[in-house]
Amino acid sequence: MPETTDISSRVLDSLVVAGLITVEQLASIGEVARERGVDVGVVLSERGMVSDADVASVLEHEMGVPRVDLSSYAPEDDALALVPAAVARARGILPLFEIEGMLTVAIGNPMDVFKLDQVSAEIGLELEPVLADSASVLGAIVQYYSEASVDEGAVEAPAEVIEPEVAEPETPTEPVLAYEAPPVAPITEEEPVIPTADEFTLEDEPMVATPPAPVAEAETPMAPESIRTIAEAVPAEGRATIDLDVLAVADTRKVTMLVTEILEDAVAKGASRIHLLPYKEDFFLVYRVKGGLEKAGSAPLSMQGALVDAFKSFGKLAGVPATTPALGRVHTHVGDKDIVLTISVVPTISGQRLVIGLSVDRPQPRSLAELGMTGAEDRALKAMVERGRGLLLVAAPVAGGGSSTFYALIAHAASVGKTVYSVERSIEYEIPAVAQVMVNPGSPIPAANFIAAGLRQDTDVIAVDGLRTVEDVHLAVEAAGLGKLVIATFPAADISSGVRRMLDLGAEPHSLASALTLGVGQRLVRLNCPNCSTETASPAAAALPGAPAGLAARAGSGCPNCGKTGFRGVTGIFEVLPFSEPVRSVVASGGSAAEITAAATKAGMRPLSASGLARVVSGEVSAEELGRVLRFSV
Repeated sequence: MPETTDISSRVLDSLVVAGLITVEQLASIGEVARERGVDVGVVLSERGMVSDADVASVLEHEMGVPRVDLSSYAPEDDALALVPAAVARARGILPLFEIEGMLTVAIGNPMDVFKLDQVSAEIGLELEPVLADSASVLGAIVQYYSEASVDEGAVEAPAEVIEPEVAEPETPTEPVLAYEAPPVAPITEEEPVIPTADEFTLEDEPMVATPPAPVAEAETPMAPESIRTIAEAVPAEGRATIDLDVLAVADTRKVTMLVTEILEDAVAKGASRIHLLPYKEDFFLVYRVKGGLEKAGSAPLSMQGALVDAFKSFGKLAGVPATTPALGRVHTHVGDKDIVLTISVVPTISGQRLVIGLSVDRPQPRSLAELGMTGAEDRALKAMVERGRGLLLVAAPVAGGGSSTFYALIAHAASVGKTVYSVERSIEYEIPAVAQVMVNPGSPIPAANFIAAGLRQDTDVIAVDGLRTVEDVHLAVEAAGLGKLVIATFPAADISSGVRRMLDLGAEPHSLASALTLGVGQRLVRLNCPNCSTETASPAAAALPGAPAGLAARAGSGCPNCGKTGFRGVTGIFEVLPFSEPVRSVVASGGSAAEITAAATKAGMRPLSASGLARVVSGEVSAEELGRVLRFSV
């Protein structure tokens, strides 16, 4: 098998960046895959290093791979002809359309992304993946390749090819904690309005976020005959839809009124996002409501420009060219709600793709205690913010709650009179006392430039939500060396692997060791539904490190209150590490993640497993859930 290239290598690199696998594991995975002649996804699955949800999260949030509803897409005949039926069935892919040598294909199992390089080599075309519901992909393959399946059935023995694919699909569907998170605002949504947002949301009950829409109901497997084109996915008769015909007349006032009508209609329907999707000769106005996509209108693609420009103007992005990605944020009042709109525009080969996130305007982030920290952890972090210097590092995987902790920390810093300068890739909360800078993805000015500018400001705290490059890390270390407190988030599985990854990225060991003063590692776990959780004998409980003998954990059985998932909300589990001299000496010597962990444990750090175990013992979290999040063998 040739060396991993193209799509697979990009996904693997993103998994490393997200802290889900290490550089050492990456090398080992590639070597084993080459020796066995299999794709790296097989090795990842066998070793249990990442779940389907982890890969899906990285595809969506790190690589920008969209998730589509196949009821809104009709594959082009020419695209179907490019992939033989046997290949489509064996690989579990559905061709959608081809443009200038780039074939877009839908995959149902995120792990199938690692098969695409081989498919690309077989058919001689570059592939671009999109994510879809697994059952819908399989059903569509049966539908659109039905004639071929009749002719080839005796030769291909389709039962032996298809069954392994059907056996896998939706079983591991955790409520998509990583990529379909609970609502950032009470506008019934299962995912954050801003890509870097976390599961944590402002709700009435502390430490509990509204659970994701139940997969069992939101993603009911579709029978082949129920696969529809987007033209057939129009809402049922009697429901209000948006008439886009006004775009045929170049009337600025009418287009502005149309923007207002769309916003009011989306809010009234409880939508969390508005999509303007270019597709073939048309574009489609689509709402995301309770996790599903609902078509609200369509018009010829030639008419889309006026509407996109009107939304960009509304979001104060009028000066951004159509060939440049843009991100804007604006407050408005829709219906009886104060709404924050996050407007993202990306140029695609079909035209501009515009996504508008809607969230209710919230005054302040949640406190550290509300996020799930113990009293001791809360006091340690607040003391650091109030009196400390150096680098306070928050390490969390993608959608692991890092941004929520970041906002809680800078809000506390501002509340005690500190001047704070914050560089953010998206702004989840506006804190009046904080100088917040949003780094636009379409801007030629990188985040490092804004961090460097902050060093010249008379500020007590430099905050960076998302250290990504070696330049970012160097500037954070430099700021800490100047006597400032630096609060920064970094994508990693835990604090030890986060520090090790910074060293791998190119941070100078002695400088990083002297800068680090406090580290926070964290994960999110789903809470048992209080209405249906019961004490059950669980083999998973015995596999938890440090679990007392005979631990009888609680787990939810599923009820109407939790959408029959057994879970209701999420909370955080944390590890807090003060960087004492013994720990710093290991970092300064370039120690491995295991060596840093050993030094941290010896210094008295309570690891994530112990924090999670306390939740299991209290009955808030099931043993299976903790094992899933921390990947304990059961």
